[in-house]
Amino acid sequence: MTGTLLALVPEYGLWIVALTVLLGCLAVPLPASMLVLAAGAFAATGDLILWQVIAAIWAAYVIGDQLAFHLARRAGPPLVTRIRGVRRVASTVDRAESLLQRRGGLAVFLSHTVLSPTGPYVSYICGATGVGWAAFTLSAVLGAVVWTGAYVALGYIFATELEYMAELVTDVVGIVAALAVMVLCGIWLHRRSKRDAA
Repeated sequence: MTGTLLALVPEYGLWIVALTVLLGCLAVPLPASMLVLAAGAFAATGDLILWQVIAAIWAAYVIGDQLAFHLARRAGPPLVTRIRGVRRVASTVDRAESLLQRRGGLAVFLSHTVLSPTGPYVSYICGATGVGWAAFTLSAVLGAVVWTGAYVALGYIFATELEYMAELVTDVVGIVAALAVMVLCGIWLHRRSKRDAA
């Protein structure tokens, strides 16, 4: 399927990439990350315009997130129960729920960046459980900015090495996750020490 979708990018351009990202936000199993890398590579070769690539992918991500959130808000907790009933995603839904319970708003950001496989499920859970729309949206939009920028930049910079980058991205996600956790812990410790000193 990835090869078919990649072949459509030169012909349909940003439409196919944006639709894939939007559907990925709804937990449809499509290779959104790979297409975003490819879109960055096509921008590097001049086949697509870089700012349009970034804008289209970011907009699709935000719209997909909002759709997932509002669908779940309307359907409520039974929707999450139904999704959890799908055997191949049950463990991912459990991880998303656990992450959300432990980290709150930070979980939304992390699930939209370094822990992106949990992203759609965190969006559904937030909508179904009554998480505030503004808090969800702020974290989700910031996550979409980071995710879009990172994947498009990787595709753009390593346009000639796209296959290698696709394999490398899975390794890099773990490194980025560790760095993000380290930075966030540092911020938390700094704030904590200031509060304790006061």
